[in-house]
Amino acid sequence: MKRAVVLSHRAVAHELGNIGTWFELRGYEVEHVYREDSPVSLDHVEGDVLFVLGSPSSVADGHCLAPAQQEIELVRQWVSSGRQFVGICFGAQVLACALGGSVRRMDGTFRAFTEMTLTPSAPEVVQGNWAVWHEDAIAAPVGAEVMARLPHADTLFRMGNAWGIQPHIEFTSEIVERLATTFKVDSPDVAALVDGLRASEADHARRTHELLDYITN
Repeated sequence: MKRAVVLSHRAVAHELGNIGTWFELRGYEVEHVYREDSPVSLDHVEGDVLFVLGSPSSVADGHCLAPAQQEIELVRQWVSSGRQFVGICFGAQVLACALGGSVRRMDGTFRAFTEMTLTPSAPEVVQGNWAVWHEDAIAAPVGAEVMARLPHADTLFRMGNAWGIQPHIEFTSEIVERLATTFKVDSPDVAALVDGLRASEADHARRTHELLDYITN
């Protein structure tokens, strides 16, 4: 049986959503490692692929505190072993920093259900609208294969077996609603994000599964 390791918080930005259904459909055993269990270590964790999920923390220049710096080092060590890595949102930002890229704090939070600008190397499964919610912007590492961008950031990149995915491919409309309640956000961009997901929930899940199949095959 294939084994996935998921690094996340315990009670915020932790829901697996579409990623969880993919784990179930593809027969993965899943081990959770939580940021709150400090100090976090992957030394004795066995897995074929590491998923690092989102976080309200930051690795942006001038905003990266000690726990986030430790996570950068953990990811650097995992990736250097050659094992598969998938970073979602904050996880993608951590990967960028671990491999020599950079992350900057934007003037505001970007939330949308939107298409990205694809590069010629982007797989077909990246086409379509994706759920995005972030306030830090990635500049991918030198040498990375960038497959998608928004005007303010690189949003999909890979180096070897390591993938950084800025969009929240795990999101469902209900997950976004719960996040908005948790962070006390009530704004038109959140409503548009929820509406966009609700109108294409099954398609978003299907494309997420196809993207993860592409990454892990």
